Amino acid sequence: MTGFHPVPLTPDRREAILNSVIMQHVSLGWRIESNLSHQVVLVRGSEVNHAAHAVITVFLCGLWLPVWLIATAVNGEQRTVITVDPYGNVLHGGMPFTGVPMAQPRYNQNAHAIAMANMRRELRRQARMHAQDAVLARDLRIGRPDLIRQYDDGGLIDMNHAPAGVMTAISGITPDLADHIVQIRSKVFAFSSAEELSVVCDLPPHLTPALVEYAIFLP
Repeated sequence: MTGFHPVPLTPDRREAILNSVIMQHVSLGWRIESNLSHQVVLVRGSEVNHAAHAVITVFLCGLWLPVWLIATAVNGEQRTVITVDPYGNVLHGGMPFTGVPMAQPRYNQNAHAIAMANMRRELRRQARMHAQDAVLARDLRIGRPDLIRQYDDGGLIDMNHAPAGVMTAISGITPDLADHIVQIRSKVFAFSSAEELSVVCDLPPHLTPALVEYAIFLP
């Protein structure tokens, strides 16, 4: 009789588990510092200005020192690393994850939706930063949800390379507009910004904010 051997999860399932844990933390004020594959580094709080506290402490002949110590203990940055192993086990700082104490005992659908939206926005911000390296952007396939990939860019669409069908994921971009953009793109080769895309393709002005948020223009 053989023992039980757990089956490794698919990458998508591991990512879904990690995203669920991230949303719990984001709803409690944590921010995403880095997100690589099935591991995320979260941070909350802010750095203490030790230089300023040191000057005040010297100026007040040491009387400010207790305030400095309290500020360091209460307001300093906190970091934690969360990992999902191949079998779906969540590790929090290398230890088994037991959950985050929630501020509300009941499920709050609005808070969940806001946390999810903020998480996706943060992923887009990080993806834009990584996309400054063109080679890395291609390797991660940023803005290309039509390709097989593991990197989550928060829903960005590369308007210089994505097919028309993918562009319709941006609110307001209809199939006809997407085809029009692809036709113009074949003549100008590439766009550099949402504003340029809107002008060159003569798009309705109300689409520009959505393009600024979700479009990316890779070389």
